[in-house]
Amino acid sequence: MGKLTAEQKVREYNRGQKAASEGRSRSWSDPWAYPFESNQHYEERREAFNQGYGIIDATPMSVRRSRP
Repeated sequence: MGKLTAEQKVREYNRGQKAASEGRSRSWSDPWAYPFESNQHYEERREAFNQGYGIIDATPMSVRRSRP
């Protein structure tokens, strides 16, 4: 799997918008990686979803959680 197509980006963006409008938690709605999907492909899908959900800072949770 290479880069996302425009259609795939729109689909993930729309999924994010729908989840936000229905009040669903992002952690339950966030896309999961498909088997054999490249990290780049997954991150592009996740970024499109987050933009649709209305999240500006798409920093991965593992990076944001690191507190002293």
